[in-house]
Amino acid sequence: MQKEAVSVVKCASYNNQEVRTALLSSLRNINFQFKKNIRVLIKPNLLSATLPEKAITTHPVIIEELCKILQKHKCKIYIGESSAFDTDQALETCGMNKLSKYAKIINFESSEKKDFNLGRKVHRIPLPKILFQVDLVINVAKMKTHGLTLATLCAKNLYGCIPGRLKEQLHKILKTPKDFAKFIVKLERTIKPELNIIDGVVGIEGNGPAASGTLINPGLIITSKSAPAADIIATRIMGFRPKSVLTNRYSHINEKDIETIGNSKDTRFKFKKPSTFTIPFFMWLTKLFPNPKINFDKKLCKRCHICEKKCPVNAITLKTKDSFPICNWKTCIRCLCCIEVCPHKSVFLKEHWTKELLMKAGKKIIKY
Repeated sequence: MQKEAVSVVKCASYNNQEVRTALLSSLRNINFQFKKNIRVLIKPNLLSATLPEKAITTHPVIIEELCKILQKHKCKIYIGESSAFDTDQALETCGMNKLSKYAKIINFESSEKKDFNLGRKVHRIPLPKILFQVDLVINVAKMKTHGLTLATLCAKNLYGCIPGRLKEQLHKILKTPKDFAKFIVKLERTIKPELNIIDGVVGIEGNGPAASGTLINPGLIITSKSAPAADIIATRIMGFRPKSVLTNRYSHINEKDIETIGNSKDTRFKFKKPSTFTIPFFMWLTKLFPNPKINFDKKLCKRCHICEKKCPVNAITLKTKDSFPICNWKTCIRCLCCIEVCPHKSVFLKEHWTKELLMKAGKKIIKY
């Protein structure tokens, strides 16, 4: 069986020429050639309306240089996304609207949809028709940790193809990380991006994927024709055991089926793990402890109501405009949407103190 090729190329900055050189090297490494006069849709990661230097979103220079390469092949280019909050503002703040000279910019929320069966629990999911009308989908993810899925890379990036508030509402149906990961795998197999690129020049570690995380500089661009293969190599580089990330586990691709080309051996990083990360050796034991609880840092909270608006089960309330948020822990399903969308780092997940002690002890005993 032919192995899936994954390219790992160093790229130390978002200088246009350096990015272009890295992208061209990546494409050569995996033997990817663009056909002329085709329609191409680029799907970046635009989680929220944040400036590119925050590293929460795909950097616009990556997309710009990709567009320039596509222009050489006379492609018709589209850039499409549905952000976690206010997609129009995200497209503007993240620098995508400036690329309208290269591509048509599409807000997936207002584009024409087609329903797809993505499993017993989610048999009718509307996806933008444009994804299936173009000749090529290019999936351009960001290298980040994630509280729910541990890492958010190529497979998870496609969740942004689901329009509007449906993204939060699905958490009411897909309540466990296992169910959510299986859904993401099915979504990736439905959209079938044929080129997958990870912007790992600057990423997020710790309690990512948004403002609660911290910046890290891997200085890499990772590329593959296979989204799962790219994710497996990226998670290994990030310091995870790849199969601890459930989207990797359920993709049914193993590292032995992957050929890595480029700078993978000397580019291993120890990303800080999300606070939700559990050392596998202790996983059975941690199930005996109470569930973690959503809390709020009143010193950081600006009472912007975003967490309240984005909670899929209405567990968060602000009784008055001047009060701080309160979480009903019995209603909360711990989907972490509130942490993901908070722009002020004021929402966090608090583990029971006994579990925290166990995990601290475990990290001293086991190198992971």
